[in-house]
Amino acid sequence: MNDTTAIPLNEEIQRVADEAMRIVQGHIDAGESAEAATVCRAVLEMQPAHAQAHYQLGLLEWKANALPSAAHHLSHALQAGLQDAACWLAYIEVLLDGAEAVAAREVVDLARGNGVRGAALDKLTARVTRAERGVPLDAEIDAIIEALAQDRLDEAEAEARALVRDCPQYAQGWKALGVAFHKRGQVAPALEAMSAAAQRDPDDAETLNNQGFLLRTLGRAQEAQAPLQRALALDPDNAAIHKNIGLILFDMGRMAEAEASARAALALEPDNMAAMNSLGVTLQHQNRIPEAIEAYRRVLAEEPDNFGVHSNMLFAMMQLDGLAAEELFRAHRRFGEWLEAQLETAPSAHRNTRDPERQLRIGFLSGDLRHHAVASFIEPVFERLAGRPGLSLHVYHNHIVHDHVSQRLHAHVAQWWVTSSMNDEALDERIRADEIDILIDLSGHTAYNRLTLLGRKPAPIQVSWIGYPGTTGLRAVDYYLTDRFVLPPGRFDAQFTEQLVHLPIAAPFQPERGAPEVGPLPALANGHVTFGSFNRVSKIGRAVVAAWSRLLRALPDSTLLLAGLPDNGGADQLLGWLAEEGIDAARVRLHKRCGMRDYLSLHHEIDILLDSFPYSGGTTIMHALWMGVPPLSVAGDTAAGRQTSCILEHLGLQQFIAADAADFERKGLAICRDLDALAQVRAGLRGRFAGPAGDHHALAADGLEDALRLMWRRWCDGLPAATFEVPARRG
Repeated sequence: MNDTTAIPLNEEIQRVADEAMRIVQGHIDAGESAEAATVCRAVLEMQPAHAQAHYQLGLLEWKANALPSAAHHLSHALQAGLQDAACWLAYIEVLLDGAEAVAAREVVDLARGNGVRGAALDKLTARVTRAERGVPLDAEIDAIIEALAQDRLDEAEAEARALVRDCPQYAQGWKALGVAFHKRGQVAPALEAMSAAAQRDPDDAETLNNQGFLLRTLGRAQEAQAPLQRALALDPDNAAIHKNIGLILFDMGRMAEAEASARAALALEPDNMAAMNSLGVTLQHQNRIPEAIEAYRRVLAEEPDNFGVHSNMLFAMMQLDGLAAEELFRAHRRFGEWLEAQLETAPSAHRNTRDPERQLRIGFLSGDLRHHAVASFIEPVFERLAGRPGLSLHVYHNHIVHDHVSQRLHAHVAQWWVTSSMNDEALDERIRADEIDILIDLSGHTAYNRLTLLGRKPAPIQVSWIGYPGTTGLRAVDYYLTDRFVLPPGRFDAQFTEQLVHLPIAAPFQPERGAPEVGPLPALANGHVTFGSFNRVSKIGRAVVAAWSRLLRALPDSTLLLAGLPDNGGADQLLGWLAEEGIDAARVRLHKRCGMRDYLSLHHEIDILLDSFPYSGGTTIMHALWMGVPPLSVAGDTAAGRQTSCILEHLGLQQFIAADAADFERKGLAICRDLDALAQVRAGLRGRFAGPAGDHHALAADGLEDALRLMWRRWCDGLPAATFEVPARRG
């Protein structure tokens, strides 16, 4: 007789039940819900308090929409000792689906008492709160999303505010509120709401993507990296996230990586035109202008009404080597005709009082009245015009950033409006309500422009100045401010829809406060000439490198300092072109972007600046001249190509202006052969900013005031805009 040990009956039942639950899991994995439910019921026949059997059967009944049975089994699973957060959450959700808000609230409290925490419970708690008020939470979110999609923003914002008030832990409510704020152009509140959503649900990739985008919009690209990288880890196949990462990489000057991100977005969504536009901008800043223009054209083929891309393409065409000035003008005029066709009605009449000698209300419209090159030119004008009895200055700033430069400018004007959140209709009404007599646009086809607003003609007289070296292409803009050196009278009128007004000086320049003193000519100590460039990479094309290289070959001991380079992208291409021209890399020094003080100090190492074409330098040229470094430039046949030559004419430095690439080499060699003369120019350059005509800042401000008065008198007399020249004031 065999000796065996009997197994207790309850242990045998437990063993069979556990084996049966493994069978249940197999049925569930195979999608066999009915079979799984049958086995669960068999287990409960054997062992009525089997927690896992109750839990799995509760989930199966929930799936089958048998809500009372599902609630029964989930409750029994918890009573049987299953302390699993997933079971608590499922039980609450089943009760909510069954419209049992009171019971759901009790279970929420029990769950918290049993240590359940986290975003999932917070979300269900919010649903319970709404259900207690008789409003299904999911239905409410759907309604808010629909209102946002239909731009019913007042309704959407009000509902979202109520939702986050009643359900403060519900992430989707904060997210909807953030979207509502952003659609209104209220970026800071939008970021606050989106950050609250991300805090409550840190695994929502869409929320994190929105948070990163808003941070970048506020100029906080470094901070935007963390949420965007987490969003990408959660959702690596999301084209929008790749595109937004590309934008912050672009802001940080990492062009090659920015391009890769834009291309990754397009690989996922070939029809994503926002990513295609981002690709175009990135290519443009790497001086791959034809490729950039092709990207913009692809966007416009799909989205012909995309105004921003029209401007991007025109700005890129400014830098396209070999493009005739006539064709560039025709492209701008085609844009103007397109925009004029978009406007459904003619601009309404202006009610401004036609008194030729009264105080004029002058509006300045720009997105660049902050730490930006445009501010360097407009600040000295504001300083000198503020308080003059004949003018009242008003600003319409189309950017959300209000920095220390904005604060300085703000102090000089009667009124300052932040307009980035205003649509064209609202801003049109604002300018008309302010009774602006002359509206001066400082952007043209650059970022944050409002050319679509200018097409509505909100002011009787509209003027383009400083921000863009070319025509807007709009008939609604009456005048373009220039001077006789930038655009000699009668020679360039056909390149503008605007009438040209020649000021005594096109624009003044505000040197950097606390700039280093001018140093001695480096060549006298080094024994060789050092050329330099601070221009954007996008301005330095193949033909420019060829012209520079002829000069470098003619002076084999000379070196070249390329400064202001982006962190990644651009330098390899320039070095490759220089190598093709026979310039050894050992003769070329590269310097990345740096702070203003270090940037200005780099001029101590440069003898002559080499300018770009067909788009010449602007602010970089002014900084160089202030630091004693004259630029060698080719006078172009467009406003963009004549910026540097104009400055040199004003300063009496005609010997640095070349007629063409061959003359560029000849003049460069002549200058380098007389280093004593170059040293004298260097030492006296800052003094030339006052010049024989007196203070350039006062000259510019006086000229602008006189020009505005002449424009206004013509309008009061019912005369159309016409070109004219403003003489410098005497005495």
